[in-house]
Amino acid sequence: MKFMPGSHLIDQLPHVDTLHEHNLLTRGQEIAVEVDESKAVDVTLNAEEMSLHHVRLVHGSKPNTTANRRIGFAIRYMPTYVRPVKIKDGSMLVRGTDRHGHFVPEVSPMADLDDAAIAAHTNSIQRQIAALYEGTDRTEMRP
Repeated sequence: MKFMPGSHLIDQLPHVDTLHEHNLLTRGQEIAVEVDESKAVDVTLNAEEMSLHHVRLVHGSKPNTTANRRIGFAIRYMPTYVRPVKIKDGSMLVRGTDRHGHFVPEVSPMADLDDAAIAAHTNSIQRQIAALYEGTDRTEMRP
């Protein structure tokens, strides 16, 4: 993984959708600015390791050349006054009280593979897919 030091301190950079089949991101997003890779810092991640970094930190990696699948997993912590711009997304309150109601509350399942929890998860994923692929000809996630 490569990181651009200090890039988390600048405003959101413009992105472009490539929809490239080998890009791990849903729409194949890439930043739409020139990056001086000579200033990038290499951070070696071994198998089964992960990075935690600021959402605005410019980062990337070379293509996965192994037979194992590379995955991405994002967790976002934010105050309840934050408002989603596309959809009323699901969230789980981890502390305090939500006085704003900008998100659909996610509830803990009553049991493993609980029918209500599966239905809620399916609904949440369908809302996310609709928002992620808005403006494209795609309607479902790639395998």
